Amino acid sequence: MDAAAQEVVRVIMRDTPNHGWVNTTDSYARVDGLIYTNASGLSSLSPELVAIIEIKCRNISLGDLWAKFKGELMVDASKIEALRSISAMLCAPSYLVSYLMASGVVLKTKIANDKGEIICKKRNELTVTSAGMNGGQKEKEVSYIKLDGTEIISTEEEQKAV
Repeated sequence: MDAAAQEVVRVIMRDTPNHGWVNTTDSYARVDGLIYTNASGLSSLSPELVAIIEIKCRNISLGDLWAKFKGELMVDASKIEALRSISAMLCAPSYLVSYLMASGVVLKTKIANDKGEIICKKRNELTVTSAGMNGGQKEKEVSYIKLDGTEIISTEEEQKAV
């Protein structure tokens, strides 16, 4: 996990006290991590899964996201499908957490509920992208996630105040 994503995990954990983080990026997992809590009470030793997290870091400001991209984040459609599928399997909601590095803003967008039903506003399109380091291009499906209902969980200003 790169430094920017590690900063996002720190912000998430600051925003969710008494919760833990399981990093899944060192395996073949399709998501970045899981948030758990011991919500059943102190007598229970079993942690409870509360959220599935995918982190995206973008070198854009919140203002530019609204002005240039109409408040939509572009994400590989297979990532959204992975979040949906894992939410259904693990019976926990999934979130896309986006770090807009140019403005220091961290956004949390709920993608699927604990039944694996997509609840975010999105549209899918085919787009042409780089096929890799050897050049060439390929077509792939992307999702444009509308930021309606998105929560701002941190800003650079809040971090300075803490």
